[in-house]
Amino acid sequence: MEKILVLNSIEDNLHYAIIENNKLVELFSDEEKKLTGNIYLGKVEKVVNALDAIFVNIGEKKNGFLRIKDIPEKYYDYFSLKEIKEGSKILVQVKKDPTGTKGPQLTANISIAGRYLVVFPFSNVNGVSKKIESEDERQRLYKIANEISNNNGFGVVIRTAAEGLDEKYIYSEAITLKEKLDDLLLNFKRKRKIQILYTEESLIDYILRERLTKEITQVITNNIKHIEVIRKYLKIFSKRPKIEIIDGDSFEYTNVNKYFKELIKRTITLPSGGEIIIDKTEALTVIDVNSKHFTKSLNQQETAFKTNYEAVEEIFRQLRLRNIGGIVIIDFIDMNSEENKNKILEKVNEEIKKDKSKIEIFGFTKLGLLELSRKRTIKSFFENYVSICPVCGGSGFIQSPRFLLKEIFTKIENAPKEAKEAIIKLHPYMKNYIDKSELKKRKDLIYHIHFTHTDPKTFEITWKI
Repeated sequence: MEKILVLNSIEDNLHYAIIENNKLVELFSDEEKKLTGNIYLGKVEKVVNALDAIFVNIGEKKNGFLRIKDIPEKYYDYFSLKEIKEGSKILVQVKKDPTGTKGPQLTANISIAGRYLVVFPFSNVNGVSKKIESEDERQRLYKIANEISNNNGFGVVIRTAAEGLDEKYIYSEAITLKEKLDDLLLNFKRKRKIQILYTEESLIDYILRERLTKEITQVITNNIKHIEVIRKYLKIFSKRPKIEIIDGDSFEYTNVNKYFKELIKRTITLPSGGEIIIDKTEALTVIDVNSKHFTKSLNQQETAFKTNYEAVEEIFRQLRLRNIGGIVIIDFIDMNSEENKNKILEKVNEEIKKDKSKIEIFGFTKLGLLELSRKRTIKSFFENYVSICPVCGGSGFIQSPRFLLKEIFTKIENAPKEAKEAIIKLHPYMKNYIDKSELKKRKDLIYHIHFTHTDPKTFEITWKI
């Protein structure tokens, strides 16, 4: 599989995209400041027992929201605390960026991530990435995790990038992360003011650490300064990807820009003529699968299975590309066969492996809906690139033309007695709905109708005496 990492520097902003087999699957922009992963010395503003939560001032525009259950027992023990009080300082990490009216979500179970492992000072967790499937390799890495944990007194999770790696690189990174952790905890103890204590070294480091995997076959960048950093991360690769430096816009060069407008669409057409429709609500995302013009199969059940199977790949590509998080409900075309349902679930599990975000599948409901949840920490495509429509307010609907006509007729019937002419300004979409003869039935005036009004929900009438 051809997999390309595209880095695009525009002025002071860095964007990245991932292309798999000529299809865009991931897109990220740093135009809006990313808070996720940052660790702060915060101040407890309010403890709300009814919500089992704490609001914490971390120096950003909105207070962070910390669930009391996200403060591990080891945190209390480490700092010799019995409870968290208002006005006291607290060590917290952002686990989800602010969205809409909500502030950032916080946790006191802080962690520092490297390329090969993540360390947790207030947790005893020891684990290995579930995406590493070889049992022998898992056992080898578990042994390394336990040894690092026992020697340092913190929890350790081995990441996917450590699969097959010489243990010396993992132990070396553990030393580096311990040094960072010791500095962090020392600074927290010494300082009093609200401030950021830890953040990623740079965005390019974050992108390369998280996205420059063994599967990447090519890296394209328009910034020559990236080369040195890229080579640093490629040192341990047995097979290194091709690096290409270009002049101009990397996204234009790789045709990424052409996908932007398509990402706003509700409907995505499948190669064989079927389609998926994506609708987002505040609580969840609903995806509907339709066979539409897919007519190659011999019977309805065969058509249903083939459309559903084809839809799975596109649905999970869209989840990654749009960075859709939370609860997702997929309404596949009805299938009677349990065997076919299992084949769909197998395809789903295959696609999940391509996604860096954690996805949990809950299976088919009695109504045939597939339920799943996808964890995301940064803003979705819609939050970064899409604004709410000023006309419909984000609902996608406006009132029917007949209701607007009713208001116009009422206004005409109540026209001033001395009025002889009426100048009516309407939105162009009303052209096929308004008739001067109908207006004359209400009041015998001279009517001038102009379709120049910009708001389809309202109209404007001026009287001439």
